[in-house]
Amino acid sequence: MAVHDVTPNRRGVKSRELVLDAAERIMAAHGFEAATLARVVEEAGIPMSSVYHYFGSKDGILLAVMERGAGRFFANLPEWDRPAGRPSAHLAMVLSTAIRALERHPNFLRLLIVFATQPPAAGDGQVQEVVGRVRGQALGRLRAQIAIAFGDDPDSRTTDQLARFALAAIDGAVVAVQTDRGVTLERLLQPLVPSLIASRRALLARAAGPADRAGSTGQAGKP
Repeated sequence: MAVHDVTPNRRGVKSRELVLDAAERIMAAHGFEAATLARVVEEAGIPMSSVYHYFGSKDGILLAVMERGAGRFFANLPEWDRPAGRPSAHLAMVLSTAIRALERHPNFLRLLIVFATQPPAAGDGQVQEVVGRVRGQALGRLRAQIAIAFGDDPDSRTTDQLARFALAAIDGAVVAVQTDRGVTLERLLQPLVPSLIASRRALLARAAGPADRAGSTGQAGKP
């Protein structure tokens, strides 16, 4: 199954976006099963014929929601090719930008985490491909920026571990703000930068041999 290859006109673009907005809201709030075509059509105020024309089916809508969400999310995440000061300053800048992007797209991020842990049967696996691609791209960007911050090899085991730790922390924060309205992403993720710096030192010390352990402390990167 694939999204219909239809190029909409200006009015069609607006109709298509209304359908995707409605489907995203319903799925994020009530789950994939709740986003029936009838409900999406009613909330979007678009004729059923237009939905079939642009998406073909409910599965097509779901895939289009995820594809659009991925494009929007990464469009709000600039990539830096040089460090912005000390490691702590660069990582804080990257994290702050990521938080703003996460806050702009709460429904998409909620769906991303739900579909990563509970894959929908719909979509012939294409939704899971989108989820995997988004998470892989997020991990790659974190790996690149962590390497830039410390001047490390982006393909090193230490950099990969730090990137995975950072992504796990962000995942948990996104879930937490959905269940506890008294917290914010900024507040929850405030300890992440110093944690990454401390974790890198610990990983480098563990990787070094006994004779090199003392010397590796001075190469761990200044905060």
